[in-house]
Amino acid sequence: MQRILQIRILEIRIVTPQQSIRNRKDGKGIRLDVYVRDDQGNSYDIEMQLLDTKELDLRSRYYHSEMDTYQIRKEKKYKNLKESIVIFVCGFDPFDENRSIYTFETICRENTDIRLKDKRKTYFVYIGGNRDGVAADTIKLLDYFKTGEPTDEFTFNLQNRVEQIRCDDEWRENHMTLEMKMDEMFDKGVEIGEQRGMQRGMAETKQKLINNLMENMNITEEEAKERLGICPFI
Repeated sequence: MQRILQIRILEIRIVTPQQSIRNRKDGKGIRLDVYVRDDQGNSYDIEMQLLDTKELDLRSRYYHSEMDTYQIRKEKKYKNLKESIVIFVCGFDPFDENRSIYTFETICRENTDIRLKDKRKTYFVYIGGNRDGVAADTIKLLDYFKTGEPTDEFTFNLQNRVEQIRCDDEWRENHMTLEMKMDEMFDKGVEIGEQRGMQRGMAETKQKLINNLMENMNITEEEAKERLGICPFI
């Protein structure tokens, strides 16, 4: 994170990986890949995004708003809001500009020198983008993300940690359990989709029969349904 943002943070507190935030009972909950805070209370969400879902712009907006609500529920005044930073690390180019890093903040359209001090920034990191103007240590990190090959002490340490996790039986068991749950959810989704497809097909067939009777026999829809033995409310 520090290599991407090119900042120095004295202390980072990992709140939890896969942090769930749901601020209202009827609200859409979000699940953050990595949610951390620094020693100043600023919040960071880091998301790994391999597939282009065509909705990252709106997801970033929602993530920021939920993170803000999560922050301010303890601190009642708006001035107590800290920095809110969302980072998407992407395996695709989200804006087709071949840049390694796209940085967004709120700027006045009439005068781009004026920036809204809303303490909110969004970064889209494309691991395959052009490296011009990118700091050397950031390049090494992005190259590691792209190739899986470490090239300096930091990425070697990162690689060692990855290998330790892969050898962790408990982590692997939890990972497999998650995969199994995802498979179950997928299968259930297919089953529901097939049922809905059948129901939609039956409804369309009934409506075609009703329309044919109405046209050929010059009768009302209610009369056509009665002849077909269909409840008038269907």
